[in-house]
Amino acid sequence: MIKFFRKIRYNLMETGKTGKYLKYAIGEIILVVIGILIALQINNANEARKERTREVNYLKNLKSDLISEIDNNSAFAKYRYEKAKACTVLLSAKEPTTIEDVEEYTDRYEQVFIWSVFVPNNNTFKELLSSGNLSLIKNDSIKNALLELDKHYAAIATGEEHMRREHQDYLYDQNIENIEALGFFDMTTPAYGFPERLTAADIPKSKHQKLIEDAQWQHNDEMFKNGLRLAMMNNSFLAGIHKDLAEFIKTLISLIEEEISEE
Repeated sequence: MIKFFRKIRYNLMETGKTGKYLKYAIGEIILVVIGILIALQINNANEARKERTREVNYLKNLKSDLISEIDNNSAFAKYRYEKAKACTVLLSAKEPTTIEDVEEYTDRYEQVFIWSVFVPNNNTFKELLSSGNLSLIKNDSIKNALLELDKHYAAIATGEEHMRREHQDYLYDQNIENIEALGFFDMTTPAYGFPERLTAADIPKSKHQKLIEDAQWQHNDEMFKNGLRLAMMNNSFLAGIHKDLAEFIKTLISLIEEEISEE
């Protein structure tokens, strides 16, 4: 470029044909500028295509995660609902008077006791956040829905932690401190996993009265019943969240599919 202007200057000085060479110089400059602009435009277009390809790949991975999340949330909605149902059955049941009653009663409260936490399959979203690539998702509706889903997952984790403390204080501790725990499991033989589950027919008659009295005490203990009431409320609340999220995720998947189709 510098050599070009030197050449122009030399020609102007040598010939004095200012107008002719000035027009020539301006034309050359315009061509150079146009070439630079075209090169920049091509480069920007290539970068935009690369960015769009990355965005679509993320969207496809998000869709894959979310499809599994429909089943995940639906399963936990049912899991929480069944636990809430078990609580209501225990609260409305009659006092156990036979070993068969105790077996049924024990099955119910152990259903409430079993603890599982919800683990979302949101690896792609976490990668987007940790890598700073969330800005690749240009569709604001999708981006906002993903952030909203993440807020719901945080709320579920908080609710589970709150419920875990109440289980510990009002259900687990009361059971362990005051009655014979795990009376319907075979404690004579170790196992890989849970010991063998016993039925009423497997329980020696010498243990019947003790198990019946334990079940009656627990059935009538107000703290234990309050624990069941709290468990019923908490499980019902979380069941509703999971049920609603399953539908919310279906809508989010539709938004992603629509965005991918515009590729």
